[in-house]
Amino acid sequence: MNSNWPIVKIEDIKAKSKNAITIGPFGSRMKSDCYVEFGVAVIRGTNLGAGPKFIKDFAYITDAKADELATCNVYKNDLVFPHRGSIGEVGIINDNQRYVLSSSLMKLTCDNEKAHPKFIYYFFKSSLGKHELLKNSSQVGTPGIGQPLTSLKSIELPLPPIKIQEQIAVILGALDDKIQLNSQINRTLEQIAQATFKSWFVDFEPVKAKIAALESGGSEDDALLAAMQAISGKAPEDLTRLQTELPEQYAELRATAELFPSAMQESELGEIPEGWRPVQVEHFIELSYGKALKKTVRIDGPYPVYGSGGITGSHNEPLVSGPGIIVGRKGTVGSIYWESKDFYPIDTAYYVSPKNGGSLSFSYYLLQTLGLKEMNTDAAVPGLNRNNVYRLEIPFYPVPIIERFTQIADSISRKVSASNAESELLTEFRDSLLPKLLSGELSITDAEGQLAEAEESANV
Repeated sequence: MNSNWPIVKIEDIKAKSKNAITIGPFGSRMKSDCYVEFGVAVIRGTNLGAGPKFIKDFAYITDAKADELATCNVYKNDLVFPHRGSIGEVGIINDNQRYVLSSSLMKLTCDNEKAHPKFIYYFFKSSLGKHELLKNSSQVGTPGIGQPLTSLKSIELPLPPIKIQEQIAVILGALDDKIQLNSQINRTLEQIAQATFKSWFVDFEPVKAKIAALESGGSEDDALLAAMQAISGKAPEDLTRLQTELPEQYAELRATAELFPSAMQESELGEIPEGWRPVQVEHFIELSYGKALKKTVRIDGPYPVYGSGGITGSHNEPLVSGPGIIVGRKGTVGSIYWESKDFYPIDTAYYVSPKNGGSLSFSYYLLQTLGLKEMNTDAAVPGLNRNNVYRLEIPFYPVPIIERFTQIADSISRKVSASNAESELLTEFRDSLLPKLLSGELSITDAEGQLAEAEESANV
C-alpha cells in the first residue's frame, strides 16, 4: 500500500452544495420551548456514542420549524461534530431520515467523488482525527472549539483513492456491526432479567398462575404446572418435551415453581403472596457513601471513577471491589449503574451492599423498582437521602427465591460482561487500524486478514 497519499483539508473534500459545512442554529432560534413530542429529530452531543448508531432519546421540533432551519438540516451520509460540550466526538447519518443540528453541533457534507463519508467518519473516530478535533479546543468552563467552522475546514488528512477509502470503510464497518450486535444482545439479556424480576417480585405471576389453576378446578399438580409455564414462558407441550430431553432443567424449573405459594394475602402493601410480610428496604440493602476524590489528585489508571452521572474518569486504585452497584446521591438523583470491575465511587454517589440473604443482582433490579429519581430531598442541589430509601416498604421476599433469581441474573450478567469485554477489544482494534492503514504499516489485505481473525476469535 502506498502511504504517500495526498494531504487534503476538510474544506477540499466538502460537497459543492451550499452549506456543506455549517453550524447549528444560534440558541435564540431553537430554544427548548421549540421541542415537541414528535417531529423532526434534533441531534445533540448526547446522541453521539461509541459507534455510528445514535444513542439516548432525541428532542424533536415540528416540520415547519425544521424547514425554517433548513441550513441546519442534515441527511444521509452527513457527518456531525460537537463544537461545544462533548467535543472530539463524531456521528454520521446512516438512514434516509431528516435531522436538525442542535446549536452545539456543526456538520460536513462530503463530495462523494472525492471522499467516502464512512471513511471520513472513521478518520475522526481514530486517534488521528480526534487529535485534530481537539487541538483548537479550550477546556476552560464548558469545553469548546474556538472558531469551529474555520477549525473544521482546516483539518488535514491523508486521502487514499476513493476505492481504497471504500475498502477501509467496509473493514471498519464490519467491526462496528459486530459491536452493535453485541450491544443489541446485551439489551435483550437485560430486558430478560428485568422481566423476570418484575414477574416474580412485582407482579407475582407464578403465584397468580397457581391461584388461577386452582380456582378453575385444577389439582396441586396443575397449579405447579401453571407456575412452571409462567416462569419459563413455555407451553405445556414444551414442558413435556423438556422433561424428556432435558430432565435436569425440568427438575430445576419444577423446584423453582414449588418455592412460590399458591395464595395471596392482604397487607399494608396491598395483596402480596401468602407469607411475604412487609419489610423495609433496609432489610436487604445498605447504601454506603462514596469518597471524595479531587481531579487534581487522581492518577489515570484502570479503575473507573463513578459519580452520580456515571463514569467521570479513572484512577490507579479502586475503593470498592467489583462487581458493584452505584446509586446517584447528589446531582443526578437516583441514577443506577452496574460495574463488573473494581471501581471508585466519589462522594456524589452511594455504593450498594446486600444484606440478609439479598444479593447484588437482586439489589440491582430491586432498586430500579423503587422510584429513586423522584425522591429528591434538596431543592437547591438535588439529593437522595438514604434513610428515606431505607424506610420504603417492600414484601419480605423468601431467600430461596432470591437465590434462584440470582442464579439466573448472574448468568445473564456474566454473558453481558463477556460481550462488553469483547466489544472493548473490537473498538480498540477498530480505532487502531486506520492510523496503520494510512501510514502504510498495514495493507488492506493484512487488515482483512486481521479482521477475519478478530471475527473468528469473537465467535469462539
